[in-house]
Amino acid sequence: MSRILLSVIVIYVAVALYSVFDAAVRDKDQIRIMPKVAWIAVIILVPLVGLLLWFLFGRGTTNNAPTRGVAPDDDPEYLRKISEDLDWERRKKQGRDNPDEPGEPGGKPHSEE
Repeated sequence: MSRILLSVIVIYVAVALYSVFDAAVRDKDQIRIMPKVAWIAVIILVPLVGLLLWFLFGRGTTNNAPTRGVAPDDDPEYLRKISEDLDWERRKKQGRDNPDEPGEPGGKPHSEE
């Protein structure tokens, strides 16, 4: 019985320390309901309930997920540039002296910037 009690105490202390450090390290815009110092006090002074309150109500969401951009095949600007480059190459292969004739869309191929 004493081993189980000791294990529960060790687990509780580990989770409490994690919660205190989690609250201390988070930006204030990632903490809800109360200020950071108040959450740390609740976690320390109200055993078990303070931990539950912190994990249920105090922690805000973090936006660590990378933002996904538009895939190249879905980007209209990219597709337009590819189309112009292909037109320019096609005109060049057809043997025209000047593939950059005025009035034709495209012109020179786009260089990567």
